[in-house]
Amino acid sequence: MIAFIHEVENIAEQYGLQITGLDATDVTLMVRMEVMPSVFIQVYRNLKKNKLNMALVLGNNRIYGADSEGGIAHEHPIEHPLSHIQTDKEPELEEFVLKCLRYLQERNII
Repeated sequence: MIAFIHEVENIAEQYGLQITGLDATDVTLMVRMEVMPSVFIQVYRNLKKNKLNMALVLGNNRIYGADSEGGIAHEHPIEHPLSHIQTDKEPELEEFVLKCLRYLQERNII
């Protein structure tokens, strides 16, 4: 888990995100990386379940997400964030952050 925490910290610094919440145990991690006060990326990791959930949140709503558990991955596309689209590739944190920042820029949110 320590390596993943370092990855989160490095990515946050690299892309100008502020970590405003981080709660970790030896098995789980919940982190919030703020883009701006009402826009953040939330990451949940559970090593025992081989689970990674990531969400881009605007206000109180998830507008985009990518999840995986036990090697099965799906996306919540920005066009329909309540839907699930199965993917062949498990999500990666940096790729997810870059997609989020691109979506926010394309929509003139940042």
